Amino acid sequence: MPIREPVFRPTLVSEITSFIDEKRQAKSGGSDGDTEFLTIIEFIDKFKLLPYGLYPVQRFIVKLYYNILLDDVDKSIRITDRFGEKVLHEFTEAEYLRYLYDHGRCNVREQDGKHRRELILVLGRRSGKSALSAIFASYELYKLLRRGSPQSFYGLIPGSEIRVLCIANDKEQASIVYGDMQSHVEAVDYFKNSIANTTQTYVRFRTEGDRKKFGDNGKASVTATFKSSIAKGLRGRGIICAILDEIAFFVDDGKSSAERVYKAIFPSLAQFSPKDPKNKHKPVGPSEGRMILISSPDAREGFLYRMYQMAMSMDKASESMLVIQAPTWEVNPTLSSEYYETEYAKDPKSFMTEHGAEFSDRVRGWIEDWKDLSDCIVPEMRPAVRGLPRDPHWAGVDFGLSNDGTSIALTHLSDGKIKLAYHEVWYPKRSWKESNPHLSAPLVPYALNLQDTQRLDIDEMAGWFLALSKLFYIHKGVFDQWAGPVFEQVLHKRQLRQFEMRNFFASDSSQMYQTLKMMMFNRQLAIYDWPIPAGSQDGAGTRHSPLIAELLELQATSAGKNIVIVEAPKVVGKHDDQSDALARSVLLASEYIRENPGILEASSRGHVAQSSTHSPRYGYNQFHRMRNRLHAGIGGTSIRSAPRGRGR
Repeated sequence: MPIREPVFRPTLVSEITSFIDEKRQAKSGGSDGDTEFLTIIEFIDKFKLLPYGLYPVQRFIVKLYYNILLDDVDKSIRITDRFGEKVLHEFTEAEYLRYLYDHGRCNVREQDGKHRRELILVLGRRSGKSALSAIFASYELYKLLRRGSPQSFYGLIPGSEIRVLCIANDKEQASIVYGDMQSHVEAVDYFKNSIANTTQTYVRFRTEGDRKKFGDNGKASVTATFKSSIAKGLRGRGIICAILDEIAFFVDDGKSSAERVYKAIFPSLAQFSPKDPKNKHKPVGPSEGRMILISSPDAREGFLYRMYQMAMSMDKASESMLVIQAPTWEVNPTLSSEYYETEYAKDPKSFMTEHGAEFSDRVRGWIEDWKDLSDCIVPEMRPAVRGLPRDPHWAGVDFGLSNDGTSIALTHLSDGKIKLAYHEVWYPKRSWKESNPHLSAPLVPYALNLQDTQRLDIDEMAGWFLALSKLFYIHKGVFDQWAGPVFEQVLHKRQLRQFEMRNFFASDSSQMYQTLKMMMFNRQLAIYDWPIPAGSQDGAGTRHSPLIAELLELQATSAGKNIVIVEAPKVVGKHDDQSDALARSVLLASEYIRENPGILEASSRGHVAQSSTHSPRYGYNQFHRMRNRLHAGIGGTSIRSAPRGRGR
């Protein structure tokens, strides 16, 4: 099927004076006033910076990032299969944004006009990432020069250097972006007339403010620099726009890692907030500094993946972030199906990373297939507030005091399954309701609000467990060795001797999560997915309960023969407390089943009795046979494959 050329709407470009005229207008003193700018789309189209225009998805990305109203009429964006052949959907730009959000590929569902200065683009190879980088750099240069005296506008010392900086992993990659940017500079007379000097690695521009202060041949204060990723020398510079191109592949040699480069640059962006013309010490708006991370993905680890996870978390740290993930065939409609078919035939897994823009599974999601977990979720289930008399419950505990919280999960046997009866978690520096949105009232009234508490109190935690033991018959409880001896002693003083510390080394934790997953595979686990966070039951299906969301975010890393480390992503604000508690509770229940053969069958008849049926211990080989039987020997999908109503 032939690819339709992008359709561009008419703009006001024809009514706008030339850049030379704009430059003369800037001389008259508009630097601290309401300077008018071409939008970035008008800027690209007026000077034909891309001869055939932006691809529809590229155009969408640019408009969304710069808060230009998305088109809701023209269905210009086509979603195809992985070979670019079969058209699956046709969307307007506004519809495409909702589609990305519902499929977990963007952290914004509707345009809201918020200034998100950090852009994280996870795009497949050959999708035009370098072209976008050069466009962003050129437009930020245009805005600086258009202001006449940008230093005055941002309250900086006159003549101080302002940089637009693009960094790539090596000089060859940096030269590609530099070449694209240089061609844009040569296409615009406004830029050419402002160039003070140019080299193979930078271009320096002279603003109108520079001309007034230093003369026509004096100092030039705006620099566009493109260099390889070396953090040394980046600190202290005035950088208004930093573009980190192919950041997933920055080499970590101790001085040029992606994280070191990012941390060297990011503080430099903060100073570029507009200042009050009458008081240059007073900011009158948010920082206009921009940080753009653009790359095809690599493994589920490293700096790009952590930033991607942070942006998708939608917590405080992500408020200024915009993340978009898209495969090559979605962004670049000009590549042939033969190209995709050949690349796929060479290596399907590599193809889905390189061109499909999916993070590879060297570090994989612990939940490989959403169906494994979803089949264990009972929609009508809710947490219990009291157990039946003498109905044994098993308590899994993850104990933490400061950085992490203390979580407990209670399971019992019912209807032939291990059922989650109740779970709760306490975090320092959070109110009780923030920690436990699924409960209507706390069981320990005196510990209602922990917002001003830097560290959880062990005695209060023991009081909480005592209150639980009066509502549920806790047959046995277990927690790990972290602060375990002290906590065990405090609990035993409260006569809670059914709780014990156990050493959970790497092999034990691996076995614990392996047991939990086997219960999922055998459909012998029943859990609730409640409550769904407020605002997500609007028909779009966007969220899960905090416990299910945490399970879906868990990552699994191989740590040797038959050992897998399961933990939360290494991102600020991510936890695995509730998951550890659930896994320990299920482990205790499975041990009880093994010691009491036939107990599951008895629980399905509504009473507890012993029989001759034996419930075996799940070995590593049996685990993999079961996994391969369910998934036909193929590793399942990560959390990204779960529909938005069934995944993060």
